[in-house]
Amino acid sequence: KGSFKGEKMKDKILKFIRLILVIVIIVCLFLLGRRGYDYYKNYRNNQHISDIVKNVEKDQDKNASNDNLNDFEKLEKKYMAILKKLQKENSDIVAFLEIPGTYISYPIFQAKDNNFYLRKGIDKNYDIAGSIFMDYMNDPKMNDDNSVIYGHHLDDIKSMFTGLDGYRKNDFAQSHRTIYVTTNEGLREYQVFAAYGIPSNYDYRTLDFEDKEEKLKYFDKLKSNSENELETRDFKEDDTIITLSTCQYDYKDQRLAVHALRIK
Repeated sequence: KGSFKGEKMKDKILKFIRLILVIVIIVCLFLLGRRGYDYYKNYRNNQHISDIVKNVEKDQDKNASNDNLNDFEKLEKKYMAILKKLQKENSDIVAFLEIPGTYISYPIFQAKDNNFYLRKGIDKNYDIAGSIFMDYMNDPKMNDDNSVIYGHHLDDIKSMFTGLDGYRKNDFAQSHRTIYVTTNEGLREYQVFAAYGIPSNYDYRTLDFEDKEEKLKYFDKLKSNSENELETRDFKEDDTIITLSTCQYDYKDQRLAVHALRIK
C-alpha cells in the first residue's frame, strides 16, 4: 500500500509540474506574440511616416524643373511640405527632424508634459517605441538657447533614437554632423559638436540662460564632454543649440546626449 500511495503522489507531482510547464510556455508564447505585435505596430507607424516623406519627394521631383531655387531652398520646400502633411494628422507636431545618411527622419511632437508621447505614435495610440518629442517647457518655435528633443533607444529594433549610438564612434560622428530641423518658420541646419554618455541626473538639458556668459560657459562644457573631437567654431552669444537625448545601457540610468549648433 505504501508503495502504491507513493506512486500516486509521484504521479500527482509530475502532473502538477507538467501543468506549470504548460502554463509557463503559454505565458512565454503570449509575451513573445505581444512583443512581436508591438514591434509590428511600430514598424507600421514608421512606414506610414516614411510613405508620407516619399510621396512628397515624388511630387517635388515632378515639379523640380519649374523651380529656380538653390539647394537649401529646395530642401526647405520639401521639408515644409512634409511638415504640413504630418500636421494634418496630428496637431501636436511642431517640427520635422532628419539626419542625412541615417534612417532618422521623424516628426517632432510636443505635449503638455514629457510623458504623453513616451509610448504613443502619430495616431496617439500605444506604440512601444513612442515618438520623438520636444521638452514641454521648450518654445515650440525652437527659439530657446537649448531645445531638447527626446526619443527611445531600443536594442531590438531600428527605430526612433536607437541610431544615435553611432555618434559614440568617431567615423560615424565625423561623417554625420548635419541635422536638419524644420519648424513652421522654415528649415534650420545644425552641426553636431558633441556626443557622449552621461548619468541621467547630469545637467545637459538647461533650456535658457539670462546670463550670456553663463550660456557660453555651458556650451563649452557640453563640447568638452564629447567622446570624439568634433571641430566647431567658437560659440557666440546669440547661438542656439539642440540636444538629442536617449537612453544608454553601459550602466544604470545612463543617457546619451548629442548636441548640435545651429549654423543656418
